[in-house]
Amino acid sequence: MELSKQDAAMHQLNVAIQLFLAGDYLASLTLAGAAEDIFAGLCRLKGLTTAADSIADFHVNDTDPALTHKERRGVLFKVMNRGRNQAKHANTVGEDLVDVDQIHPLQMLMRAMPMAESLGAVRSPEMRAMRSWVKEHPEAFE
Repeated sequence: MELSKQDAAMHQLNVAIQLFLAGDYLASLTLAGAAEDIFAGLCRLKGLTTAADSIADFHVNDTDPALTHKERRGVLFKVMNRGRNQAKHANTVGEDLVDVDQIHPLQMLMRAMPMAESLGAVRSPEMRAMRSWVKEHPEAFE
């Protein structure tokens, strides 16, 4: 069986949302991060701005002005991807723990969902459920 990259990412996204809503933040983070990465690649291939690039562009001037533009973007990407990278890499001495707070998979889901739609994906029942959850849980962003 073969799937398009977009269909594979949609499946990962939908399962990530199911896991998030069930409280499994580590598994949700892993799948949401994988989906976000595929959607970002597909956006780049189509000349679309990725969610992370849009966020970095918005906040680049909020970072250390002594850094170059590229370094400032690097700082932002390091922060945005910290949770996902902790969950998928074991290449830093002394970094033995993974932060599985709710905010990390939530951020990945919130980056993946708009990219999926910008690529023409139809909003799934899981995506609708996630949007409802976000509206019902403002405390998640405090």
